Amino acid sequence: MSFPPDAFIAEAETSVFWDIEDCKIGDRNAAVVLQKIRSFISSGGGHIGSISINAYGDMTGHDFPTQGIKLNHFPAGQRYARHTKILEDIVSWAAQHPQPSNLMLIIGDTSEDFIEIVELLQSRKNYRCLLLR
Repeated sequence: MSFPPDAFIAEAETSVFWDIEDCKIGDRNAAVVLQKIRSFISSGGGHIGSISINAYGDMTGHDFPTQGIKLNHFPAGQRYARHTKILEDIVSWAAQHPQPSNLMLIIGDTSEDFIEIVELLQSRKNYRCLLLR
């Protein structure tokens, strides 16, 4: 899959917020999935800037690498707490990353809270947001 040339701001930082509970990796190797996410952004979007990844969910049984990803462990069943943390982190990220910046959400939930955040950031001229469900 490729994106239009303006899908990502090529040199800007891209931050990924991934709900591994609602968008499961199944029994696939976590390191391989992370590499595919990075490749998807770089190859498909023509992105050459830095990429940071934040994962949220039950990390039990997943072999995530310790570098290049921030893990946020939430025991199974704590969906509200997990989503609240994702939203808080997105707002904090936006405050710390001036435009231009890229945001990629890999979430299963498309509640009004997530949609409002994406719409707010997209309304600013130099934020690019990609929502994957």
